[in-house]
Amino acid sequence: MISARLKSLAKYIENDDNIIDIGCDHALLDIYLIKNKLIDNIIVSDIHENALKVGIDNISKNKLSNSIDARLGNGLEVLNNEDKIDTILISGMGTSTILNILDNNHLSKINKLILQSNNNHEELRKGVINLGFYIEAEEYLVDNKKNYINIIFKRGKKKYSKKELKYGPFLLKDTSYLKFEIENCKKIKNLIPNMKIKNRLSLNREIMLLNKYLKRGE
Repeated sequence: MISARLKSLAKYIENDDNIIDIGCDHALLDIYLIKNKLIDNIIVSDIHENALKVGIDNISKNKLSNSIDARLGNGLEVLNNEDKIDTILISGMGTSTILNILDNNHLSKINKLILQSNNNHEELRKGVINLGFYIEAEEYLVDNKKNYINIIFKRGKKKYSKKELKYGPFLLKDTSYLKFEIENCKKIKNLIPNMKIKNRLSLNREIMLLNKYLKRGE
């Protein structure tokens, strides 16, 4: 069994995607993808040798060494010119790390990004859009009392408003996500009692705006 967090990524994978899973850890998602015949093969990589060793052991136990190519190294640097990769999957990392990984010549061959960042999603949207992608889909989910956001990018261009970049064009229509953001703003207000009045007013305006979006979706 894999976690709901990892399983949520599987729905965005198509059978003809040629994927590299960067930061594969123990390769649990990759094993799931192959065993459920969602893809035929995949390249997986991790910069941490011990994690990759566990992943290789898991791959071997499931007799999937011919379908899962495990490589030790930093991000896209494990690829060579013969690899026909068009899709990147990254989960369990922060936005700055993800953007650093994407700053690579191999990105020119990529048409699809499946990203699950731990933080700074506005920065992620802006950064990836500047690399020549648009937002194809987004998903907010809770797994083991932790909040996660999946963002799927495709090669191409679209324009977005400031609010869409901050909260996500699809997530602004997701009532569960909007409720989470409203509660988050309220917590910040309560945690910082001596907050400057202009910051408090800014949070109040943000809560009002999010409530407007929430009413539209209910």
